Amino acid sequence: MSSASKNYVALSELAVELGLDRSNMLKYVKKLNISTQDRRTPKSKNQLTKTVTLDDAEIIRDTRQREGFTNDATIVSVPDWGVFYIIQLVPEYDQKRLKLGFTDNLDNRLSQHKTAAPTATVLKSWPCKRVWEKTIIDALTVRHCRLVANEVFECDSYEKLVGLADTIFDILPGPQDTVSLSEHSPLARKSEV
Repeated sequence: MSSASKNYVALSELAVELGLDRSNMLKYVKKLNISTQDRRTPKSKNQLTKTVTLDDAEIIRDTRQREGFTNDATIVSVPDWGVFYIIQLVPEYDQKRLKLGFTDNLDNRLSQHKTAAPTATVLKSWPCKRVWEKTIIDALTVRHCRLVANEVFECDSYEKLVGLADTIFDILPGPQDTVSLSEHSPLARKSEV
């Protein structure tokens, strides 16, 4: 295997590994804002094929696993709540380059980031529902940040971003809070049975 071939993964190979067909694999990669490169590979018989970097392939694998998908038939329990975090990836070089996201285990998530960014630091985290992640990222970044890639942003001020997140999370209910049922709800009658 040449050194060049060690630096990328063909989407077709990644699709097989993750149990996706090629078109869904490409849609999934686009949804994650990951760029592909067209390359000629021995496995594609020197025809152009879509590839991603090794780092991006790992992000795709991690995201699929975090979403509860595995390549076997194991049932994976994915918690509905955890924390939303803001991490400075390289604080000694660029305090405004931030990773925003959701996790149900912040220590593990920070360790994963430290494999590529050893000085990464959690600025702050808040209790959060998994389904809030995209909305909160959009609310925090649309006016004051620019997307680098994969939930990594260059933001005007990390202090203002943390302040805005504090405001948003002060408004939101606790992630485990639920709406009370009306006595007139058919769902309330089901719970009495």
